[in-house]
Amino acid sequence: MFKSMKKLTERLELRSIESILTLFIGSCLLALSGLTVFILWYSSASVLVVCSLLVLLICPFALLCWYVRSALLNPFYRFSAVLEAIRHEDYSLRANPKFNQGAVKLLADEITAMSLELQSRKSQYDQQAVLVLRLIEQLATPIVVLNKAHKLHHANEAFSNWRKQPWQTLRHTNADDLGFTLAENKWQLSDESHIAKWQLRHSQFTMQEQSYQLLVLTNIEQVVYHTEQIAWQKMTRVLSHEINNSLSPIKSLAQTLQDMLKGNDDFANLDPALKVIVERSTGLMQFVNRYANLSKQFDVHIAQCEIAPLLHSVSNLFDYPIEIKCDAPYVLADKVLLEQVLVNLVKNAIEASKSHQPIELNAYGQGKQIVIEIRDSGSGIQNTDNLFVPFYTTKAQGKGIGLNLCRNMIEQQGAKLTLSNREDKAGAIAQCWFNI
Repeated sequence: MFKSMKKLTERLELRSIESILTLFIGSCLLALSGLTVFILWYSSASVLVVCSLLVLLICPFALLCWYVRSALLNPFYRFSAVLEAIRHEDYSLRANPKFNQGAVKLLADEITAMSLELQSRKSQYDQQAVLVLRLIEQLATPIVVLNKAHKLHHANEAFSNWRKQPWQTLRHTNADDLGFTLAENKWQLSDESHIAKWQLRHSQFTMQEQSYQLLVLTNIEQVVYHTEQIAWQKMTRVLSHEINNSLSPIKSLAQTLQDMLKGNDDFANLDPALKVIVERSTGLMQFVNRYANLSKQFDVHIAQCEIAPLLHSVSNLFDYPIEIKCDAPYVLADKVLLEQVLVNLVKNAIEASKSHQPIELNAYGQGKQIVIEIRDSGSGIQNTDNLFVPFYTTKAQGKGIGLNLCRNMIEQQGAKLTLSNREDKAGAIAQCWFNI
């Protein structure tokens, strides 16, 4: 019998509990109806009695069967809705079945426990994701987060400065349009000018069950600069020591000879030569001592400094037209060192300017930084690669020390000094970048 029922079920393709319950209820109703008709017919009951009994027996039984069917299936529909909500990360829905005991109640409790556990894990993942994104925003190097479709998901302020526009306006932009290409599972920069200055590193990570690509740009120029700076500092210490050790006795001997030959007319012609030796020794020693300041560690006192009075104070030191525009009230810097840097940069700008054209001295905010810049109207920078090379200068009487000393003073305040040519017209721009 069971085998015949199984064959019948397979023949009818009963693949759901609904169809099985419907078949069971239909079979019960059919069996009850047949049994009732047979009994009444056997007892010679009239047709009216048969119909009345069928209605009185079959209808309540059919309603009871339908209620049982609904009571059995409704918990599954509720569980399905709850699981669908969980799949969409909505953990607020609960099954709340009518059965307070038994297998259905146990299943409902397990689903509720699973929902609470997943909600707790999602909360932890969300907190970790927010922490990661906030950490990325605080880093000074450009960082990009791409989603699985290789579109911009998140970035930081440094990337906005690199692209010269807010990264929020570039959200969901393709990586190719941002200047990144994927070749042989390796991300590369598509712009040749960027390849020469930036190194691209990448890694893959998972956040909120989604796969992301993390691209980090490293400024090669800064690494090279710091390496060169260490090398120049070492060379400075060696040169200063050796030159001073050699010049000091030469200068001393020349001064001693001058004193010994005073009043002796026979050696009067040697006095000018000895004087030259003393003067050149003194000058060379001063030059070496000045160059040693390039690597000097200053006593820096960072404080909130008003910018407008500082710019006017620097301007008053020069008898030259200087236009001041200040759109930033304060800057965190060492006032003494900053003033010295501005004096040197304004002096350079005046020397580079032509026809007594005004110097522009500006201050403004850009993102999370304050920029103080000096603009001149000269011929611009001819060789930007050698700007900060010690001893390199384009001035006839220059020593090639001033810009290096300015950069040393600025960097010890946690800021950055950049020099570039103007884009609007001929001339150069010196910019001091301070973090807010």
